[in-house]
Amino acid sequence: MGSRILVVGAGAVGGYFGARMASAGHDVTFLVRERRLQQLRAEGLCLISSVGNVTIAPRMVMAGGIEGPYDIILLSVKAYSLTGAMNDFTPAVGPRTRIVPLLNGMQHLDILADRFGPAAVMGGTCFIVSKLDAQGRIVQTGSLPRLSVGERDGRDTPAARSIAETLSGPGFETVCSTHILQDMWDKWVLLAALGSICCLMRGTVGDVATQPAGQAFAQAVIHECASTAAAAGYPLRDAALKGTVDLLTKTDSTLTSSMFRDLLQDAPVNCPGFCGDVFYLI
Repeated sequence: MGSRILVVGAGAVGGYFGARMASAGHDVTFLVRERRLQQLRAEGLCLISSVGNVTIAPRMVMAGGIEGPYDIILLSVKAYSLTGAMNDFTPAVGPRTRIVPLLNGMQHLDILADRFGPAAVMGGTCFIVSKLDAQGRIVQTGSLPRLSVGERDGRDTPAARSIAETLSGPGFETVCSTHILQDMWDKWVLLAALGSICCLMRGTVGDVATQPAGQAFAQAVIHECASTAAAAGYPLRDAALKGTVDLLTKTDSTLTSSMFRDLLQDAPVNCPGFCGDVFYLI
């Protein structure tokens, strides 16, 4: 019997990876709220993707309807929703459950470990450009998405390899990482810098880079964030730092942060998850 996977959240990230895994035949259930449940019952979970469209009829459960533990919980919520999500999925956590969080930042690892025990919590991160459209469909653009998972202490374990194999499917790459915390810090610096640049300057990466001193400003933000990672014991690898600088100083780039898009739409802004803890640590 295959592993039972509970995907917490059927939004732009969890919905994408969960739908891909379900379409590959994995035993996937989505933990959703009433509004999303009704929407997905009526329309299905639809991916509009640069690597192939798919629509599935997802298996879903609401908080209070969980009956027994799952093997893997793929946690994909915003930082400000973490406490509520933990309360909702607690009945799904058993003695052998492994939680794979895809939140940005690092603080959630301690919060989850305090609640469910250190052994239950793995490291995880992903790279995907996706959003929900007005019809609730997941629109993914850009290159092939990637999901990375690993033991937080860097061990190469059979359990980690098995979980990485389970969390796989067509339409994304899965990596079993032996340096997952470094991967998470690398991504956090990128996203904290991107969110700060776009939100402070109210523009895309290209808008900022084409202004006088715009590239210098972007580089200063990047290096400020990178200095926090280094002080915490996770200095960015040369390739990661160069890639971040190159990406966030391109004059023709239309790239923006999801935090900036939320800001423009007067939606809740995930500032703590993207930027707050970085600058607090500074």
